[in-house]
Amino acid sequence: ASITGTIDEIKDFMFTIVDDMGEAYPLSFDAEPEGLADVQNGDKVTVTYTGELSREEVFAGTIVSVEKAE
Repeated sequence: ASITGTIDEIKDFMFTIVDDMGEAYPLSFDAEPEGLADVQNGDKVTVTYTGELSREEVFAGTIVSVEKAE
């Protein structure tokens, strides 16, 4: 699955993506996902992931890649 939105906050083992509706989704990871080093706060990105995305629950999936969106 994938979600497109704006990177709001990047930390050591997580980042937050805000979708076009203003909903924020915190995404955590063990190893830095492909492409994360190429983006920064405020960039519009598409995140490809496995698992379930939730605003309330801890993200239990895997982030496959982070790519700048047009």
